[in-house]
Amino acid sequence: MRSETIENYLKTIYNLSSDNTRVVTNQQLASKLNFNPASVTEALRKLHELKYVVYEKSYGTRLTASGARMAIDIVRRHRIWETYLVKELGFGWDEVHEIAEELEHVKNDKLINKLAELMGNPVYDPHGDPIPDAKGKFQKDKLITLFEARAKGSYRIMGTSDHSVVFLKYLEKHGLIIGASIHVKTVEEVDGSLLITCQKKEIVISQKVASNIICKET
Repeated sequence: MRSETIENYLKTIYNLSSDNTRVVTNQQLASKLNFNPASVTEALRKLHELKYVVYEKSYGTRLTASGARMAIDIVRRHRIWETYLVKELGFGWDEVHEIAEELEHVKNDKLINKLAELMGNPVYDPHGDPIPDAKGKFQKDKLITLFEARAKGSYRIMGTSDHSVVFLKYLEKHGLIIGASIHVKTVEEVDGSLLITCQKKEIVISQKVASNIICKET
């Protein structure tokens, strides 16, 4: 099993498990990786033999301590590369995910730590995802989705859980970028849509959009 394949599986399991707090099903993995279920099952058996995961067909998959550590290392490399590409090289936040998918497999802790140091050891990437430090620790903030926000509340956008180019361009078009201040005016009971103000403009956003915007109350 190629090292890149192992890393892709471990990172995907970690992300799907909500930071290794939930068991991941074969169906979830197959859908996320766009592999057929039989291939996923075979890969999980090999990862189980390597002691990176605990896999039971009727139960699902979770990472072992060594698997979780490796997954967090990959997450750190990926998010530092995304940050570097945006902050130092001028890429847009909608351009960097695919590039970082390739660069994350460069296993050089000294390089990654130097990049982090150069940027002042950032704790969030351009999409608002937390960057673990060299010891694998994350900064914890009390964050919610905008869909969970209350009417007449004020919030700051901290990130987005949807990193697709289409979604990021939509957010950018309406000024809903990282750090933007927003005020929730009303929440529609019928469909969950929100009327908000951002940069002095009123915007109506759907429940789906609001569910993918991460924010904190101000």
